[in-house]
Amino acid sequence: MTVLGKRKAEDASPPRLASDDQSEDLETVVHDFTILETNPFLVSDSESDRASGVADQPENVVSTPPPVTEHDSSLATYVQEAKNSILDRISERSLPTDLSNLSEQYDKLLHLLEQTVKVGESNSCLLIGNRGSGKSVLVRKVIQSLRKEHKDNFLTVELNGLIQTDDRSALREITRQLTRESQMDDRSFTSFAESLAFLLSLLKSGSKSTTPVIFILDEFDLFAQHTKQALLYNLFDIAQSSQNPIAVVGLTCRMDTMELLEKRVKSRFSHRQIYLYPPSTFGDFSSATKSVLSLPMPDSTTDENHTTYIHNFNEALEALFQDPLFLAVIRRIFDLTKDLRMVFKICFQPVSSLSAQKPFLTATQFYDSGIMQRADSKTELLKGVSLLELILIVSMGKLLDRETATFNFQMVYDEYKDFMNMTQASGHSFGMKLYKRAVALKAFEHLQSFELVCPVESVAKCPKEYRMMKIMLEHSQISNAVAKYRDCPTAVKKWGIGNPL
Repeated sequence: MTVLGKRKAEDASPPRLASDDQSEDLETVVHDFTILETNPFLVSDSESDRASGVADQPENVVSTPPPVTEHDSSLATYVQEAKNSILDRISERSLPTDLSNLSEQYDKLLHLLEQTVKVGESNSCLLIGNRGSGKSVLVRKVIQSLRKEHKDNFLTVELNGLIQTDDRSALREITRQLTRESQMDDRSFTSFAESLAFLLSLLKSGSKSTTPVIFILDEFDLFAQHTKQALLYNLFDIAQSSQNPIAVVGLTCRMDTMELLEKRVKSRFSHRQIYLYPPSTFGDFSSATKSVLSLPMPDSTTDENHTTYIHNFNEALEALFQDPLFLAVIRRIFDLTKDLRMVFKICFQPVSSLSAQKPFLTATQFYDSGIMQRADSKTELLKGVSLLELILIVSMGKLLDRETATFNFQMVYDEYKDFMNMTQASGHSFGMKLYKRAVALKAFEHLQSFELVCPVESVAKCPKEYRMMKIMLEHSQISNAVAKYRDCPTAVKKWGIGNPL
């Protein structure tokens, strides 16, 4: 028996933290009081920051199967294949195999587009849902199903309102995707209207037996902002006239999209609307996450060692989804956004770190990745500033405490001098010195280059030392930056977090 086969029974053992009552709801486990004390994802931001500095993780974390020995030369190949498969799914390069939460919407859209491809019936519809609810994935899945059955018997044109910002660029993209550039280049057009008329004549010249065209308009609401909505009007007009068989599918996250359409455009639209909703329960959300991270079951042609690794990987994944530490990371995203793409961002680092030495996913990896995703960019930027710049930022924070929203360099420098005089008088100025005004001004200008300090809207013509500024940081960000600053003097740390010297 191979090493992988010997480990199978041991890897399948239940996790230590698993409750005796297997029917206990996952949400009850997540909200257990003991987890609240150790998990920064279920506490306030200030408590989370303090917890993130603790190196040791809770001892009662569910253990995953020990890594398989690297003496098996084929293990690295198995891990690499698993890594590539999962990375393709979380980066949306490949489509998920299961769309159970969108089965109803899938059937509706598939039937609609099949009528266009099979019968030559022109249609139009609108997919409405929150960002991350699966609109683009649903359309790609339907197109994939149509390709399998009808191969290349239809054409697709994909437009995006963020890229095709006007009708001219949209027309250019349509002609490119329909491979009509040669026909367009052979003719000379004096205006956009003429080029649009020529393209429309190509579409209208067909019959129901002509190759169907499916138009996919992502960010549909942005196309309604084009001049006179000419593109939408002509596409819907062709669909309504039942000449060349086309289908127009719009994707949007705005519920009031129909109100944006002009009367003439709205009258030519079929008013079919398909609504997509995010997972309503945490169980559905975690199941969708598990389906993305799990490996597909092997077929009969897969060798025994590879089959054993896939089974062990999926068993380790089952144990991971019973780990309260991991569930808390997923639960926080569910409570905030219900967007699976936010989970995918956290998954990138743990999946990318899979190796022959660590062939299974662990809760600690997701915990660390979640902490990195929550890190404040400005606080991280302040870790690299000089000590003088940090003291100037704290001085600005003290001005904010006195409800001084705008200030100039002179006011900040006076606050800095008062702090240094106070530390020297109390004997806490070891390792610090009072820099000259010109040096402090250079440090102040350096903070402006980082856009941590910005001038107010109405800037008067005066020396730069007296130009009114405002700080682009909150008091909590300043306190966190001081607490995390490396080798920060005790006097500055106490002053920055609000404690007396």
